[in-house]
Amino acid sequence: WSSSRAVPQGVIPFKSGVIVTQRARIEAPLSAILPAGSRTDLLLVLSLCSHRINNAFLFAVKSKKKKLQLGVQFVPGKIIVYVGHKRSVYFDYNVHDGQWHNMAIDIRGQTVTLFTSCGKRRVHADLHLKKDEALDPQGSFLFGKINQHSVQFEGAICQFDIYPSAKAAHHYCKYLKKQCRQADTYRPKLPPLLPLLPRDPSASPSTPHHTELSLKGLKNLTTAAPSL
Repeated sequence: WSSSRAVPQGVIPFKSGVIVTQRARIEAPLSAILPAGSRTDLLLVLSLCSHRINNAFLFAVKSKKKKLQLGVQFVPGKIIVYVGHKRSVYFDYNVHDGQWHNMAIDIRGQTVTLFTSCGKRRVHADLHLKKDEALDPQGSFLFGKINQHSVQFEGAICQFDIYPSAKAAHHYCKYLKKQCRQADTYRPKLPPLLPLLPRDPSASPSTPHHTELSLKGLKNLTTAAPSL
């Protein structure tokens, strides 16, 4: 971390990445995260561990007019992927089990695919009449929320990479950082700071060019509220 740049509010660095707490307020102009002209066809490579059972968004991309253009939401037993206004698909997959999860989410044409077990398991879902729309360059990127009043994703993030290419999809574990593959070995020694907490009452039952939102990438995001 640069001495001239403070850690975002509610974010705790640890050996393998960062811990996002309930106090996190992380938002940035989309232009600071993705190149101009980026579209909704892309690949996400994720390594994370949820610390609270709720229905938070891992991230949301919203247009200047506040319409949701892209997002991933974790609800108990399911992952919901939003692509474009009012278009979404879901996968039966439980992130809220206190374990580390390495996965890839590929959005390609009208199909969204969830890859797990280093590509050995994959599940497809159809978006139905989805258009490949460009993301609003004047839009915003929110990490861990869909808006500043919604419930916050709480957990450890080892890797969050955005690829504009499907090349990494089937073999995404080749793109996982070594410490993310061994994340259980590097669990932060912070008891009892963030144990697996009870369900939130509001919860429902050559490498391609990419954007990296990890310990290195999060420092480029701006906080939506002053640091404590």
